[in-house]
Amino acid sequence: MTTETLFLSNDFRRLYCDGVIYDSFSTFHPISFRHVLPFQSWDQVQDDRFLLQAEEAHLVDKSDDARLRVVEEYFRCGLLQEKDAINLKATVDFFDTDFFEMMGLIYANAGMFRCALRWYREVIGHIETQQPNSRSDEESVYASVGYCLYSLGLFEEAISWSKSCIGPRTMADRLCRELIDYELKPAGGEIQRTERSGSRTRYTIIAPEPSNLSETVSKLKTAMHAIVPFQDVYIDWISHEAPNAEMPPEGYPFKAEFDASCLLRHKLNLIFATCAQADVFIAKGYKPEAKRLLAEAAILEPAADIVWEKLNSLL
Repeated sequence: MTTETLFLSNDFRRLYCDGVIYDSFSTFHPISFRHVLPFQSWDQVQDDRFLLQAEEAHLVDKSDDARLRVVEEYFRCGLLQEKDAINLKATVDFFDTDFFEMMGLIYANAGMFRCALRWYREVIGHIETQQPNSRSDEESVYASVGYCLYSLGLFEEAISWSKSCIGPRTMADRLCRELIDYELKPAGGEIQRTERSGSRTRYTIIAPEPSNLSETVSKLKTAMHAIVPFQDVYIDWISHEAPNAEMPPEGYPFKAEFDASCLLRHKLNLIFATCAQADVFIAKGYKPEAKRLLAEAAILEPAADIVWEKLNSLL
């Protein structure tokens, strides 16, 4: 139901409208959440006394019985379908703090994103204090927060949050790969594999070796060090397709890096929030600011057609 902020019950305000929850949202990613509150007149909420009592009881007593009661109230209020409620009840004893993530997901699926953030904050608080027995997929929770911020129209916060979650390494790696690709284009080569170990990154390149191989590699390393001074770069230049990676020998420090699903979610959050914020800037006549934002997103994900379409429209 749509509820005017003025008519939210005291129970709801106590559980969902405490600014302290959002002021200290994350230690790892200290992004301001001050615009999450207050609830707006168009927000969908479940201001139901019995549901709120069940949720508050679960905060105090994280037991299976408390979780079962929350599931029952979600079903009664229409937040869960009967089949989903039955499945959750059957597996409720597998949950620990990650049940808060489930609560956030249920609210997000219902379009109640401010409520979802309240419970994602509980998961993140648990993760960042390094308490034991958490089964949550940490990056999944952080990506869900970015999605909620974007869905609430808090584009600046969504951009800052997603950039912080992605971290500087991804952007730095993209720039390094662009440098390598520039050298490989004439020979039709490509980067076969990227491996990391701490601050060290190893790129395996497939391309015919240039006559001045050592000079080319040295030039690439110098350029990369200027972009990423905190990273040691290793370049293996091979002239033929390397065999599929086998079990590395004992003591081999590097691990292959792949574009994992949660990183992809962070990228998507950033791309869509950037495009939305660019539209806001364009509507206000701030085209240079819109171009800057879009250019950053294009560097991070060159295959994002939606970003290039907006950039081209500003030329």
